[in-house]
Parts: sequence; structure tokens; C-alpha cells
Amino acid sequence: MAQTAALCFDMYGTLCDTSSVTRRLGEVLELPGVLVDAVDGTWRRKQLQYSYQAAQMDAYEPFWDLTRKALDYALAQYGLDPSPDERERIVEAYDHLSPYSDAAPTLERLGDAGYTVAVLSNGNPEMLDRLAENAGLAPHLDEIVSADEVSTFKPAPEVYENAAVRLGFDIEACRLVSANAWDAAGAGNAGMGVAWVNRRRDPPETIGPTPEIEVESLSGLPATLGVDD
Repeated sequence: MAQTAALCFDMYGTLCDTSSVTRRLGEVLELPGVLVDAVDGTWRRKQLQYSYQAAQMDAYEPFWDLTRKALDYALAQYGLDPSPDERERIVEAYDHLSPYSDAAPTLERLGDAGYTVAVLSNGNPEMLDRLAENAGLAPHLDEIVSADEVSTFKPAPEVYENAAVRLGFDIEACRLVSANAWDAAGAGNAGMGVAWVNRRRDPPETIGPTPEIEVESLSGLPATLGVDD
């Protein structure tokens, strides 16, 4: 296993909980919890699907725009038609996702241990900057690297390769930290080290390399990397 110099954290679903948009959905749409969860699930699924489609079709759009379009689909799926202002309030929930409780302490601990600590995300720079600030993560980050810089999305190899260049390291010296198995597989395929935060104890993907490191929470990562208390 190569020596790791830089840790590249996925933002959505790894540092911040995408399901925290349900509170805003419930407030705006005034729906039962079961339906709110269904809308949220469809929204997130289509958001990811649209990023895959855009990459494969060579039809890049910023992740914020895809997030809006995915919301429109989810609302239409359930026959919901909120006003433009209400839609805006809902989509802006992505600027205020709740960080996982161990996110900031883990970033701080690893930064103090000498790692370069960065975000590597499909989000476009503006939305990542807003979320990092609102979630209290910005003070613990050395850099925020966006897929927007190469006009495609993870798991395309160019995204991971660009992150290594931006951080000034060989790709083998960088490690992705992600709770998304498809993201972990993509980073491994590109030659980056991987630490998979497997909160749900899922099996690894059957396409792409198996992650060298697997933890159940962000808080378990420092010890796995040999960082003492």
C-alpha cells in the first residue's frame, strides 16, 4: 500500500448527509413523512443518474443544475407542483446539509497529523464552498476540488487524476475517502488509494478494485491510518 500524503473526501453522503434535505421537503410540501422520504430517495437517485448520463453523453452541466432537474423529476414522479419560490427553497437545502457528527473532528485530527485534507466532489465550486462553510467544515480543509474543473463527473478517471494534479501529488499518494461504493471503485480504477466508509455494511462493488481500507464511520479512519490519539 502506497504511503498516503493527501486525503480526498467525498462531500455528498460522506461528510454531509444528503437525507437531511427531508426536513426542508417536509416544511415546504407539507407531506406525510413516508412520502417525503420517497421524494427524497427519487431526488438523490436521479441526481446521481443524471451525472452518469451527462458524463456518458458528453453533455456536461454543473451539478447544481442537475440537482435542480433531478428535483423537478422527483416532484413530477409524485404529482407535486410547488411554486418556483418553493422549488428554490427546496433545492437550497443542498447548501445546508447536515454534516455527520464525526466529520469535522476527523478532518481536524487528520490535518493535525500532517495529511493534506481536501474535498473531491461532483459538486460545482460554488455549491461546495457554500456547503463547506455552512456545515462548519471549511476551517478543516486545505482544498476543495470539483469535478467541474474537468467538465465531467466521478467515477470518470479524469476527476481523480485532476485532484492529484491540483494537490501536487502522484495519484498513488492520494486516497479517496467515500461512503459511495461506486465512487470508491472509480478512484481505485484511476489508481488512487481508497478508504471506503461503509456505514451500511454493504458488499463492495463487483466492478473495480476492492478498497484497501474499509471503516464503518469517519471516526474509525484515523486509527486505521495509524494516527494516534
